[in-house]
Amino acid sequence: MSLNKRILSLCVLLSLSLGACSYGTFFIPKQQKAYAPTDPDSIAVSPQQDLTKPHERLGRVAVIVWGSGDGARSSIQDQASKLGANAVIDFKLERAFGRTAASGLAVRVFSK
Repeated sequence: MSLNKRILSLCVLLSLSLGACSYGTFFIPKQQKAYAPTDPDSIAVSPQQDLTKPHERLGRVAVIVWGSGDGARSSIQDQASKLGANAVIDFKLERAFGRTAASGLAVRVFSK
């Protein structure tokens, strides 16, 4: 096998193995109050950047998944639930090459 074919085979193998990964993360500021995890399905998601209701900002959440915006939204809700959030604001969604990236700010909204 020629060197070019070996390099091409290696590149294809690496792109297939790395491309199957999904990624999720969250950032929690220091000295943050800890809340119990919430039900991901109960978390409201909104593109609005701020709230008029009393709330606490818990941290920024981000995911990269294969597929649709629905999958990314569900993954964002999963990440936010780990922080004890009951809403995600400033929700952003980007699609490219079969993958969807989403980010937002996990918040805990308080009733008055």
